[in-house]
Amino acid sequence: MKYFVFKVMAEEAGFIDTYPHGSPADWKFEKGISLANDFPKGGEVSFSDNYPDDRNLYDFQPNLMSDLLISGRARQFIESLGITNAEWLPVVVKDHEGAVVGPDYAFLNLLGAEDAIDMARSVYEMNHISKDQIGLIEQLTLSPDRISPHAKMFRCRTYRRLILVREDTLAAFQREGLTGFRTYDAEGWDGVEL
Repeated sequence: MKYFVFKVMAEEAGFIDTYPHGSPADWKFEKGISLANDFPKGGEVSFSDNYPDDRNLYDFQPNLMSDLLISGRARQFIESLGITNAEWLPVVVKDHEGAVVGPDYAFLNLLGAEDAIDMARSVYEMNHISKDQIGLIEQLTLSPDRISPHAKMFRCRTYRRLILVREDTLAAFQREGLTGFRTYDAEGWDGVEL
């Protein structure tokens, strides 16, 4: 089974640069822990004033936090795939003027993590603050035998900011025509996002 690095990217997207008011601390969104009880009900996010001309909506909406902000259509499809580690944190997306343009978006918080990275064979630098986390990857090598056969889209235990997607799940996303993301072969990935 092949795996791919999953990155949210899109052109002229209405760029989101903050979580809703009253959200948990930013660093908690990278931990793979449940945030549903602390996430504000009726949360709102808005297109950034730093990008006044960018207004496009995508199924995976680009954001400064590098999180998975997902349309209602994409959420329904992901739920149909049986991705069991998904926690949904609903928000309304507003444009620069405050008009609702995405009434049914949600942050997809992937719970837990897989021991997917071969730490002995990968080339990386550890994070200077979170000492148990990779800060920079130069060559990624996976340990597929340590990834659960049920893991379709997941965080990596030693690099929780990195999201991997299984090849059959990616193929389903592509068949469905989901937008706003780019992928890279995980095996041998050099950390570059073009």
